[in-house]
Amino acid sequence: MLVVGSLAKRIHGLPVRADDPCLWYDAEEANAARVYRALARVGAPLDGVEIPDLADVTYEFRYTIRGEELCLLGGLDGVTFADAWPERLETAWGQIALCVIGPRALRASALAERV
Repeated sequence: MLVVGSLAKRIHGLPVRADDPCLWYDAEEANAARVYRALARVGAPLDGVEIPDLADVTYEFRYTIRGEELCLLGGLDGVTFADAWPERLETAWGQIALCVIGPRALRASALAERV
């Protein structure tokens, strides 16, 4: 998964107008199944959600954890996950390792203008 959205923009030193914790996952079917299992383990509301939904690059899953909305994106306009992954920025938030969308992929995505 790659961190995208306003957190990614902040990490790259760009101004933000929103606070949207979003993660972008590779929507390839085997990975979508892993995402589904992970969501089930943390108790995300999966009523009506199936693995093929998560394998659709246009799919967006949102849910609230402890009052904060989390967004999972199957795809981004303007860039593929396979192209973005090699140029990711690896960093940490405290003890948590993070992979953040790289600056080139961020600029190529529609998120660059949305956030």
